Amino acid sequence: MSGASMRGKVALVTGATGGLGSAVSALLHEEGATVYLTDVDQERGEAAAADLGDHARFIRLDVTDEDAWTAAIAQVEGDGVRLTTLVNCAGAALKKSLVDTTLPEFRRILDLNLTGTFLGVRAAGRHLVDGGAIVNLSSLNGVLATAELGAYVASKFAVSALTRVAALELADRGIRVNAVCPGSIETPITDGADFADTDWDAYVRTIPLGRRGVPEQVAQAVRYLASDESSYVTGTDLVVDGGVAAGRRTPRRGAEAV
Repeated sequence: MSGASMRGKVALVTGATGGLGSAVSALLHEEGATVYLTDVDQERGEAAAADLGDHARFIRLDVTDEDAWTAAIAQVEGDGVRLTTLVNCAGAALKKSLVDTTLPEFRRILDLNLTGTFLGVRAAGRHLVDGGAIVNLSSLNGVLATAELGAYVASKFAVSALTRVAALELADRGIRVNAVCPGSIETPITDGADFADTDWDAYVRTIPLGRRGVPEQVAQAVRYLASDESSYVTGTDLVVDGGVAAGRRTPRRGAEAV
C-alpha cells in the first residue's frame, strides 16, 4: 500500500535512470509527488517516466551545463507548477590511484559530482518554493575516505560541505538542505570494470550489518529528508551504510565476520 508523504510536492530528480535515481524517482512518485525525471539518457528517461505513468515527466538534463538547468526549471514552471523538491542523484565514480589519475579524469568526476550538484543547488535556491527541500547524494566516501577513489572522495566530501553551506544560506526561506551518504549499494556503478577486482565477500565481512544495501533503502532515506517528516532537519549527513562509519570492530580468529 503506497503512502502519501510527498502528496502535493513537485520533485526534480537528476540521474533518474541510474540505480539510485530510479529508485528515488519511483518512491517519491509512489508517495504522491509529481516527479520530473532528468538525465542525459533520453531514451531510458522517457521510458522510465512512462513506466511511472501519470504525474511523471522526463526532461533531458546535463547537470554540468548551467543553461540546461535554466531550461529544465523553465519546463517545470511552464507546466504551471513550482518546484518544491530537488534531489541531486547524478554522478559517477572512478577507481584509480591518485598517481595514475589523469587531470581530465579528475576534472570529469568533480564536474559530474560536485559542479552538477552546485548548479542544482543554485537553481533550486533561485526557484524553489519557500519551505522546500534539497537532498544531495553524497556518499560514505564523503565522511570516510577510501584508497583508489581519490577523485570520487574529494567530490563527495565537497558535496557534504556544500550541503551545509546551502542549508545555512537558505534557512531564512525555510528551505532545508541535507545529504544522504550511501555506503556500498548494489547498483550498476559497482558492476563496472573499475570494480572487477573487488572481493565483495571480504568487503561484506567488514560491514557490521553483514550485507550490502539496495537502492530502495537509500530512496527511503531520501524520502524522509524530502518530506515534511524531517521538517526540523537541515544541514546534516544521513549515513546509510550498514554501520561502517560507526567505527572499527576487533577481528576474531576463526570468525566469519570482523
